[in-house]
Amino acid sequence: MLNTFIVGGGRAGLGLHWPVLRKLRALPDGSGPWSPDPPVVWDVQDIREQALTEGLVPADSLAHAAELADPATTVVHLCTPPADRFATLQQLADLGYTRIVVEKPMADDIAGLEAIDMLARVRGLRLRVVSPWLASSLTRELAELTRYGGLGELRSMSFTQFKPRWTRTLRSNNHTTAFDVELPHSLGVALRLAGDARITDAALTDMRIGDRVIPGMGGARLTLQHDNGATTEIASDLTSPIRERRVGLRFDTGHVVGHYPISDVDHHASLTVHDDAGGGAATPRILFDDALTSYIDHAYREYQAVDAGGGSGSGRSASDGGGPGGVEDMDDYAIARRVVQLLQEARLLAAAQSAREDSSAPARPPLTGVSPALQGGADHEG
Repeated sequence: MLNTFIVGGGRAGLGLHWPVLRKLRALPDGSGPWSPDPPVVWDVQDIREQALTEGLVPADSLAHAAELADPATTVVHLCTPPADRFATLQQLADLGYTRIVVEKPMADDIAGLEAIDMLARVRGLRLRVVSPWLASSLTRELAELTRYGGLGELRSMSFTQFKPRWTRTLRSNNHTTAFDVELPHSLGVALRLAGDARITDAALTDMRIGDRVIPGMGGARLTLQHDNGATTEIASDLTSPIRERRVGLRFDTGHVVGHYPISDVDHHASLTVHDDAGGGAATPRILFDDALTSYIDHAYREYQAVDAGGGSGSGRSASDGGGPGGVEDMDDYAIARRVVQLLQEARLLAAAQSAREDSSAPARPPLTGVSPALQGGADHEG
């Protein structure tokens, strides 16, 4: 039986992870790995009143939490900003915690990533990086289409991730650029479906509110060239008046349009497959897609299976050369590592291109999230 310790009582910790955990712990079948002990939460700010209201036990410090939630039988949900991640992981390791689910992105940059890698290997940490889109029903369907080739080879992908994020950006500086907000989700899916890739283009826009400018937080765009020849275009607009999480795949003989759930309010995705050889018309399918719940449930069950000596090789610790795998042998730790590397490259490329444009070229056109090859299809974080 596994207990829970949530580190960070903000939007991710108490707004996303805890509602999922509370739902899973309340399932009537009793088959889950959930300890009857109440979960523990700690934050640098005083959240005692909120914690008690939520049915959680507030800790005064990380050390105090280790007295309340035994490190030998507890999963930590590390929901603090990535800038603080290494220091907090080190303290958790010193206290004996090894099962740690880390919020995305795992690190701000490659230096932080390498420090976490070294710590995980030396201390035997079993890290997972929150990747709900990798556990998504829609992603599974897309992977099946790609794997079995009913429409031929995958040629290109496009992702649109639009949402208004004015208030949270003004209130918090947890994310340094728009690359860190929505793109880790879609970039991970692109790597899952088409394999490794390199960045060929990247750009950032500023968020402007009246006379105030928040650099690099308006939107982000990047282009990938995959090793298998496929290309991916990703666009995110955090100043959009609408919400949309759209994915398009182009194959030899058809194309696919999907929409991920736009928030935790509704857990349904849509998928439309157009077979050009058959006329191209298709009816959208609606998929139940509570991805974060699936991801967290699988993570706990795999921790439990490995503890019991069962499970597959995907339950490795980071010291084995990669974190434990996710749904269907998917190594979320390895994908998260690659996402950090690629996003750092994207930041550097975007900065270099911005400097060149400021000195000699006209401004880029507005961000657009739909590849021309995929226009005309169906329309639709945290």
